[in-house]
Amino acid sequence: MHVIQYKEYGEPNVLTVGEMEKPTLKQGQVLVKVGASGVNPVDTYFRKGIREVNSFPHVPHFDLAGEVVEAADGVQNLSIGDRIWATNAKGASAEYVALDASAAFPLPSHLTYEEGAAVAMAFMTAHLSLFYRANLKKEEKVLIYGAAGAVGQAAVQLAKRAGAFVIATAGNDEKSQIAIKAGADVVINYKEENVTERVLGLTDEKGIDVILDMSVSENLDKNLDMIRNGGRIVTIGSPVNNTPELPWRKLNMKNAALLGILLFTVDPNEVGKAGHDISAGLAQKLLGAHIGEVFSFEEADKAHAMLESKSVDGRIIIKH
Repeated sequence: MHVIQYKEYGEPNVLTVGEMEKPTLKQGQVLVKVGASGVNPVDTYFRKGIREVNSFPHVPHFDLAGEVVEAADGVQNLSIGDRIWATNAKGASAEYVALDASAAFPLPSHLTYEEGAAVAMAFMTAHLSLFYRANLKKEEKVLIYGAAGAVGQAAVQLAKRAGAFVIATAGNDEKSQIAIKAGADVVINYKEENVTERVLGLTDEKGIDVILDMSVSENLDKNLDMIRNGGRIVTIGSPVNNTPELPWRKLNMKNAALLGILLFTVDPNEVGKAGHDISAGLAQKLLGAHIGEVFSFEEADKAHAMLESKSVDGRIIIKH
């Protein structure tokens, strides 16, 4: 089968098209003919060696959408011909991928494979952050940083679907429009406005119930200024400094919770619940991914380069 691979760490040009044996199934797995795969920031970290891969040649990516073409013994929830999407599907940039049937979720017929691949990691991370970790409830107020990004845009949709009041941040008018289209009630341009003052004003100085943060080392201090007493801060990353100082006294004074989330280590049962809820929202046409650019299978290097350039809002997708 055809695969995208790299044989050493490096820049995007280490990505090439190669050949590997089609995977064999273990009990409980399905074989998926991949229609599209998605590129995430974590894929570039592995490619550059910031995170190590197990061996070379390495087939990258974790997000995919495609069709089930084979099912092993023990599979009851899927049948040959089913359209699915999945995340944390190792080696997603291949012609065929074997994965646990429990990690594959229904892709509604009105969505393309490109749209299915775009949903995967972004919506799963956002869903687990808001509901598994923060336990976001109807009518609560939530602040979502970077609402034009993949996870942020997904989080806005999911929070609105749950009945929350959504305050989003964005860096310019174009990004603000993406957040508004996703359903944000209020968008704060963080380059022109003081986010803390605006959030406190919107909450009658009581503070916000939930914060979804994308860069905790940059935002934690002001997050603790904005969070209400007993509120919850979920952080999905800290790209600038992954060992930030903790304002412990400030955290305690607010009786606040600082919550982590890493998709790769979440209880599979929680992933399963989130995945099926996302599929239900897709089927109801209440949720949808924002695609920035689609590349051909032979253009994986260009896809990685575009992601790293941060020149496009929305998901970067590879069509298989």
